[in-house]
Amino acid sequence: MKKNIDYWEEALKDSPQSYKKWFKEEKKYLCKIITLGSRVLDVGCGNGRSIFDVLPMTQNVVGLDHDEKAVLDARKIFSKYPSVKIIKAEATAMPFDEGVFDLVICMGTFGNFADGKIPILREMSRVLSGTGKIVVSVYSEDAFDERMKLYRSLGTKIKEIRGTTVIFDESLGDNISEQFSEKELRDIFSKVDLRVDNVTKVGIGYICLLGKR
Repeated sequence: MKKNIDYWEEALKDSPQSYKKWFKEEKKYLCKIITLGSRVLDVGCGNGRSIFDVLPMTQNVVGLDHDEKAVLDARKIFSKYPSVKIIKAEATAMPFDEGVFDLVICMGTFGNFADGKIPILREMSRVLSGTGKIVVSVYSEDAFDERMKLYRSLGTKIKEIRGTTVIFDESLGDNISEQFSEKELRDIFSKVDLRVDNVTKVGIGYICLLGKR
């Protein structure tokens, strides 16, 4: 039975142009802000799409995901990079000490966190160094039509649509997909006392740069 990660990996093999543009901008953004040798945590890393984006700058990377297949796939993909660690854990209770990462990224998966958004942001802040940065990339309020085209082309099992929140069949595992306006994102970030340094619109997505207050 297909899970969320199966559909996502299938989508990545032949992404629509709107997604390719978003992913390209993510890579440019990360390469612009990351410093050589930074300690990076990728939250909800999936099979490691965004880890490849930071490898030219640092291989001191940890990918975290709670999906077993995603973790196994990512470990296989990065087996030639011994310093890249992929761990299976819940993002609401990360197995790291405080302040151990210079950069925490969450690229495209934040909209799947449902009720976990606030506790996960708190954990991201906890493991971030005092001068570190958080990058969150999410669907924007203009993404709905492109999302639905992709979901339908993949044959994803949709249970319900509430506004622009898509609820998939529970068999997929993570079954919530949300998009956000800039105001909604700023409101969410303010609840965990994160400083919003920048919110950049890139087609169907927003890329947000956050820091500790």
